[in-house]
Amino acid sequence: MDYFAGIHISPSQRVETLVAATTVATFLSIVSQQRKWLVKADKEGGKITALPTSLLGRIVTPIHAIATIALPLPYLAAVLSNGMRQPEWYRRTSLDDLFAMDTKAKLWTRVVASLCMLSTIWIHQAIVDVLGKQLHYIGPRENGEVVSTGLYSIVRHPIYSMALFQALFSAIAYWSWSPLVGLVVFVASFGYKILVEEQLMEENPRMGRSYLEYKKNVLYRLIPYIW
Repeated sequence: MDYFAGIHISPSQRVETLVAATTVATFLSIVSQQRKWLVKADKEGGKITALPTSLLGRIVTPIHAIATIALPLPYLAAVLSNGMRQPEWYRRTSLDDLFAMDTKAKLWTRVVASLCMLSTIWIHQAIVDVLGKQLHYIGPRENGEVVSTGLYSIVRHPIYSMALFQALFSAIAYWSWSPLVGLVVFVASFGYKILVEEQLMEENPRMGRSYLEYKKNVLYRLIPYIW
């Protein structure tokens, strides 16, 4: 048996501690990166030149932002209020019915998924480093340019791709289907938002022609060879 400060900590509690810690660290790090780069983009990229005019276009960003915040909350509330153990009500969302694994294999699978989730901190940093002064939630900037390097040479919206994989990693790390509800919201909101964003880019006098050329070279929006 393992003890910390005289308290017995089971293997499952250690995994819950790791998963909860990586969840919080990932969320806080990405929010911090986003805020820092938005300030920089406001200074260097100039004002936003166009925004969606439809109601759905205006609310789609808040919808997926709320889903992003809400996605980990049930898990964190469950384990933090129950001594780093999943309570019975949360275990009802378990993936056990979908994946038959022994306890040890399941714990290691969750550890790997939580580390994959943590790795999105550096992936996000790489994306915003390349995006630079263009960064905004939906609209093009007056000094903006078409970005076609880094992950933007593979898919046109890598931040959204990362968010989808984050939700998938979360489901495995939490060993719960509840984050997949957030994944469905992400797919729907990103699918619509991408169409709006690309229309704004194509209609932009400064970048429209370059963006159309970029679309010819980078065919996929979110996932290579799929969409």
